Amino acid sequence: MIKKILFFLGLFLILFAMLSWSFDALGIIDIKATVSNIANSTPVVKDYIITQEELDTLKEENSSLKSTVSEKDGQIAELKAQIEDLNQELAEREDLFADLESDYQALRTEEDNRETRLAKIADIYRRMEPEAAAAVIQELEDNLAVEILSRLKEEQAALIFESMPQQQAAQFISQLGLE
Repeated sequence: MIKKILFFLGLFLILFAMLSWSFDALGIIDIKATVSNIANSTPVVKDYIITQEELDTLKEENSSLKSTVSEKDGQIAELKAQIEDLNQELAEREDLFADLESDYQALRTEEDNRETRLAKIADIYRRMEPEAAAAVIQELEDNLAVEILSRLKEEQAALIFESMPQQQAAQFISQLGLE
């Protein structure tokens, strides 16, 4: 019995659809307008139907949002490029800093080695007789002689200055700033 009811219900729906389509094709009934009017008059269905104005508004809003997204994508691309440039500049500066630090360490090591050598030379002059030390110091470059003399005790330097010609001693004393 249920099968017969379902069969006739299906047959009715098919015939109704064919008849509606025929009337719509012949221009007797406007199916879209009729269905729209029936749906708008039904309270539950009315809440879920979108009017053409609402559809147009949503299309405009969608278009506006797509435009905004495109602008933001462009800004993101620009910012990514800036970040990449800044990262590259940072890497270059880090390399430069590493080079400078390496150069500084090399200079520091060289300076430490020089100080060690000058300290050893000053020790040698401390052990020498003042006359012999004066004779050797007079033959050195003035800057080196002054650095060696500055590392000696005042009494030792004074004895060496006494063994030098006065003009040479005065010049070294002047360079040492002991005037």
